[in-house]
Amino acid sequence: MEDGPKRCRALARGFNARPLVLCAAGVSFGIFLAYRMQGTLAVFAACLFLCGGLSALLFRRAAAAVLLLCTCAGCFRMLAALPAPPPEGICMLSGCIADTPTAENGVSYVLLYDAACDGIPIHGRVQVRFPAASAKTLACGNVLSVKAVLWIPESAGSSFDAKAYYLSLGITALASAQGAPEVSARRIDLRYSLATLRTYILPSLDTAFGPQAPLARALLLNDKALLPESVYAAFRDAGAAHVLALSGLHVSIFVALLAAILPKRHGLVRLFCIGTFLLGYCVLVGFPPSLVRASVMSLAALGAPLLLRRYDMASALALALLVLLLAAPASLFSVGLQLSFCATAGIAMLLPPLRRLFRRCKRFPDALAGSISVSLAGTLGTLPLSLSYFERLPLYTLPANLLIVPLVSLALPLTLLAALLVAIFPEATFLAVPARIPLAALSWLSESFAALPGAVLSIQAPPALACILLYGAMLSLSQYHLRPLRAKLLCAAICLGACCFLLAAKAFF
Repeated sequence: MEDGPKRCRALARGFNARPLVLCAAGVSFGIFLAYRMQGTLAVFAACLFLCGGLSALLFRRAAAAVLLLCTCAGCFRMLAALPAPPPEGICMLSGCIADTPTAENGVSYVLLYDAACDGIPIHGRVQVRFPAASAKTLACGNVLSVKAVLWIPESAGSSFDAKAYYLSLGITALASAQGAPEVSARRIDLRYSLATLRTYILPSLDTAFGPQAPLARALLLNDKALLPESVYAAFRDAGAAHVLALSGLHVSIFVALLAAILPKRHGLVRLFCIGTFLLGYCVLVGFPPSLVRASVMSLAALGAPLLLRRYDMASALALALLVLLLAAPASLFSVGLQLSFCATAGIAMLLPPLRRLFRRCKRFPDALAGSISVSLAGTLGTLPLSLSYFERLPLYTLPANLLIVPLVSLALPLTLLAALLVAIFPEATFLAVPARIPLAALSWLSESFAALPGAVLSIQAPPALACILLYGAMLSLSQYHLRPLRAKLLCAAICLGACCFLLAAKAFF
């Protein structure tokens, strides 16, 4: 009896109530606001949102109260996470190496935690630049000290905000070494112990996979340090760079394998085992936002039936965003996080209508229609951000992904199995041969698509409002918009029309 009035109220306002989505939107806006304002002005704004949220509670406006209070929480969380700026200039820098040093163009980059500048602790991590020759012997866990020039990254008036970029990586300051480092000790904190394990796995991958080792590193461990720029550019121009970022594709493959092994009747045991594996994998590869997002959503899908609840993709996506932002608020400014969440949001909004459209056509097999729908929805979800950040439009994204994604589903488990076997039997590198074949095929396919005529179209970055309107059109067409089909099409047409007007205005004026 209660479902009828609830559905009527939802139809009246156009959307069902999803508290987690409101919470994620409020926290995100609060973090963005606090970063832009900072200081006293941000505290004043947070207090205004707090007063507004309490007022909304008094007037029984639950949605407004949740949104305003979460915006206030996001403001304070970001203010608490913003590090006090360390003193800039020449100093004696000390700290412990958090990960394997990376080399590029004759320069090595070392990431320090528990760093100190002339004995004054620095909140956050410091990226130090060394000449490659003086950093050859450095390894994860080394405690070092070096004379260096320290500075805080700033946006320098360009469209690229360097400070936000480095904060999203957990880096507070940058430094350039002025001499050779002195290593005084070696220690590994628990939080970096699995990162140290990665340093022992990588050499075995290099031995086993030979020329395909850089691609195996990227697919399995999110390590692109040795991946040639030409290979990455081929994947990017083919519209398949997302397969090199640990994301939902990787998690779905691993979860499917584990779910097939673990008995379904022991739901809690299966959830615990899969959750433990995903947590260990996230720690091993350094908690990339796309992998954390996919892990949280997969665990929500597995846990919902155990709680006698229905899985809701929008709420699971919002929960993943909340987990990431509450743990590391500055990760909101990570391009990888934004692309990952927008791709998933695009799939959540557009996959059902696209499937219905293909079902009416009756010209495609169900498996092919499903693959096309997922690829098209994910591409449309990331399209506004991709054009804004990269100003490039790969034209063969759809056919490339139809071939590359299934091949990744084969290459990833074979690469993992080969890595485990070679780790157990170091001399038996021939065991990696079955995995090398799909890896080589992935490289060949990406290079072939990237070499096609007109593979990439250069497009001027669209206005921010045009991107918002495009997402509004997607939301209007989605299953989350509860109005009749005619009203949904009208809303989408208005959003698309306004978006085209803004694009034309920017192009001509």
